[in-house]
Order: sequence, then C-alpha cells, then structure tokens
Amino acid sequence: MAPQNKTTTDETAMDEVRRLRAEVADLKEKLAEIHSRSDVEFVPGDPHPWLRIAATVGVTFALGKLVQKFRLPTATAVAIPMISNEVNRRFL
Repeated sequence: MAPQNKTTTDETAMDEVRRLRAEVADLKEKLAEIHSRSDVEFVPGDPHPWLRIAATVGVTFALGKLVQKFRLPTATAVAIPMISNEVNRRFL
C-alpha cells in the first residue's frame, strides 16, 4: 500500500508546484501591468552601498578620536557629521 500512497503524495506535490507556477505567472503579469502604468523609471544605484557606509563610519570614528585627543571645542564635535558627508560626497 505504500507505493500508492507515495504516488498520491507525488501527485499532490506536483499539483502544488503547478499552482505555484500559475500564481507566479499571474504575479509577473500584474507586475508588468503596474510597471507599464508607472512613469517612474528604476535606475540602479551604487552597486556597493556598504562601502559608502563603511567609509562614513571610519571617517566619523577617526574625526571623533581626533576631537577627543586634541580636546577640541564642542562646536568641532558638532561639525563631524558635516565633515563626514563632505568627504563621502567628494571621494565616494
């Protein structure tokens, strides 16, 4: 009796795969329709956004340590994020 039960299980699994494939095809059609109605075009961004994040963290950390070491005024500490952004804008 086990072979018949296995066949039924295989058929059920194949039915589920067919249903999921039909659902994926339906979702692809809906997505294509949404894209065709949209006037916004997707432009891929930076392929390595983590590099920009790592550079920002590194520059901010280094500047923070400099402020601590040289005991610079509080206004300098406030300027650290602005300096980090400028470094990222110019070099990354």
